[in-house]
Amino acid sequence: MRNLFRIALYVFLFFVLAIVSSYLTFRMLGASRTVTVPDLKGKSLIEANRLILERRLYLKVQGEEFSTDIPPGHIIRQDIPPEKKIKQGRTIEVIVSKGPKRYYMPNFVGLLIDEAREEAIKKNIKIERIVRVHSDKFERDMVIAQRPSPDEKGSDKVTLLISAGAYRIAYICPDFTSMTLEEVKVIADRLGIELEFSGFGSIIAAQTPPPGKIIYKGDVVRLRLEYKEEQQLRWL
Repeated sequence: MRNLFRIALYVFLFFVLAIVSSYLTFRMLGASRTVTVPDLKGKSLIEANRLILERRLYLKVQGEEFSTDIPPGHIIRQDIPPEKKIKQGRTIEVIVSKGPKRYYMPNFVGLLIDEAREEAIKKNIKIERIVRVHSDKFERDMVIAQRPSPDEKGSDKVTLLISAGAYRIAYICPDFTSMTLEEVKVIADRLGIELEFSGFGSIIAAQTPPPGKIIYKGDVVRLRLEYKEEQQLRWL
């Protein structure tokens, strides 16, 4: 009876040793084979893991980084470059994307463009585009609106809508040389233009810009005065 038990034990141990030996031999033979490293950049972890297992390699996530080009959960780079020949059983370490870095937008509305630029630099935000429009409510170079809007979670770029000032009202410059000073002042007030005098007297001898030229509300018209005694006596 003991002999039978001993024989069965020997047979069992033999099979165990055979299985262990076969496993070790398989691992040694497998490890000696070389495979080509796949290109994992831009692939999801599921897809990358499938490609790795097909080649009897291992995948390890080394860390995460922000990326504006690679979607979240996809691979940015790998430590062993693609197309390189390596032994089976090696581990390839990868960096996975966390997607673009998000910022909360400050409120630029009401700031002048130079102030908005300073604020953007402080917040590490890039002013990607500036659009200018005329506005009667906002002074020139003031921010009217922005996209993304204030406190909205978005990217690190912003577009600003900037006031170009009120619409300019154009006029044809009158011939002031044919008018009296009182008439000139009335016309100037009506058109909303400024007058600048040089010389002495009550006769307008010349003007800049000349009659017929286009002028705009708020412009300055320069008038050169001249004194003529006979003209003064005629007005008396």
